[in-house]
Amino acid sequence: MIKFIITAILSWMVLLPANTGVDSGKYPRNYFRSPVDFPISLSGSFGELRRNHFHSGIDIRTGGEVGKPIRAVADGYISRVFINQAGFGKALYLTHTNGYTTVYGHLLRFNGAIGQWIKNQQYEKESFVLDMQVSEGLLKVKKGDIIAYSGNSGASGGPHLHFEIRVSGSQEVINPLEFGFDVPDNTPPKITALKIYPFDAMALVNFADKAMMLPVTGSGGTYSVKTTDTIKVSGNIIFGLETTDFSDNSGMKNGVPSLSLSVDNEQIYSHHLEKFAFANTRYVNSLLDYPLLIQSNRKIQRSYVAPNNKNDIYGKIKNRGIVNFSDNKAHKVVYTVSDLFANSSRLVFWVKSHPPPGRRPETKTQHGVQIMRCGEENHFARTDVMMDLPREALYEDLDFEYLSDAPIPGTYARIHHLQNEYTPLHVNCSLAIKPTSIPKDLMDKALIVAVDGHKFYAKGGSWENGFLKTQVKDFGDYSIAVDTDPPVIRPVNLKSGKIVSRMNSLMFKISDNLSGIKSYRGTMNGKWVLMDYDAKNSLLSYIIDEHMPKGKNNFHLVVTDAVGNKSSYDATLVR
Repeated sequence: MIKFIITAILSWMVLLPANTGVDSGKYPRNYFRSPVDFPISLSGSFGELRRNHFHSGIDIRTGGEVGKPIRAVADGYISRVFINQAGFGKALYLTHTNGYTTVYGHLLRFNGAIGQWIKNQQYEKESFVLDMQVSEGLLKVKKGDIIAYSGNSGASGGPHLHFEIRVSGSQEVINPLEFGFDVPDNTPPKITALKIYPFDAMALVNFADKAMMLPVTGSGGTYSVKTTDTIKVSGNIIFGLETTDFSDNSGMKNGVPSLSLSVDNEQIYSHHLEKFAFANTRYVNSLLDYPLLIQSNRKIQRSYVAPNNKNDIYGKIKNRGIVNFSDNKAHKVVYTVSDLFANSSRLVFWVKSHPPPGRRPETKTQHGVQIMRCGEENHFARTDVMMDLPREALYEDLDFEYLSDAPIPGTYARIHHLQNEYTPLHVNCSLAIKPTSIPKDLMDKALIVAVDGHKFYAKGGSWENGFLKTQVKDFGDYSIAVDTDPPVIRPVNLKSGKIVSRMNSLMFKISDNLSGIKSYRGTMNGKWVLMDYDAKNSLLSYIIDEHMPKGKNNFHLVVTDAVGNKSSYDATLVR
């Protein structure tokens, strides 16, 4: 009898549904099917913290392969086609009757009539790049239809499907796992580090005015700080946490959607990433410890809301997350992090407060050239450089620093050190630089460059009143350089006169030394042909089709960089 009962219990447990998320009741949970035919395993989660953006969907692993069928998750119609050498690469947008739009990115190719319609549009516009709205009745799909095949196109770091769910009207993105997709997850988030920051000149952490990083130990949802020493704090303090999440069938590190901080059982800070608008995605740079991200790619989430951070992911916040410690007491601090599947982890630690040690001289006095106020327009000018910051550019007030150095080889202006790369900017800012000297015949080849040692990164530019002017979204070191070298075209699998009847494609490596590839144009017997550009691999390819007839064909390719330098390649090919 006991054996029978145990067997029955085990059989019942096998039939239990996987832990596929907490049903908030906000979103339909069995309306969408999976976009793939295999169990979903994640390499990236919704809201994951990345430089300059929150991740706007989930990344579904495809076993390191391309070419897996991608299916429509519900009835609807193709409402937008996006094709680019960067970003999502090849992507489809499906609008559904329930008010949501699903997005499928980094695709290899499109299926059937969808692919043929898209190809026709590319030939009509003579452009590989495409961003088109599609009328409602044109490309209808049914739930389960194969719409495309998985790939690695655009700015993808490896084969996978990027999948999103958006509100059709506002285009707000929502965590797809809110809709009940089967992603088993019984694993609590992992906490790996704590950071404690003095917020102002009078604050101290262990009697020093520098932030302190502390390793964390623990597992199974229970964590503590490794040090056995008492952490002493004084004045205005903020805290930060390094944490990641894992699902049961993937060892990939993913983001944690929910985080809260309490001191002495009072909630000081919380945020939850359930949905966001694309206009807010760059606020991730204010949430993160941005200097640490740039220096070591570590992602400490600061439990602090900067004055000009207008993101709407935050819950209950006290004093923007700043905690004042001025008594002689011990204080209990608790971090709680949770995933969407009710798995949570806690870090509990104590700090010992002490009053500020009397009036001490300010250690962080102004040493820049001017104070820039967040929420205001700011203008910086010298005789040979100007920078204009819109009111949305800064998250908090800035003691702006500026230095300049003599030109280095390859530059035609002084090296302007504008603040530093560790201070984030939220929007584009206008930058204008006057050259020290530049020959007139090189002016149309000039561009502003970001300088990193002796490496230059093109930022474009046009002439205005003797200044070269462009838009930048980062502080750093800038100067002027010129690009007189044409792009390089290197055929990969062909040469003139080659018989190509048994080949599937023509492939070229194309590159440019500075300003970057602006355009390319391939023709067969004088007529434009579609060439697929994979920018991350510098690969340009033409899939041999009906546009290359039997017999002898004249192929011509022209590649142009951003300042107008051109290279060409010609071949006679026999099919």
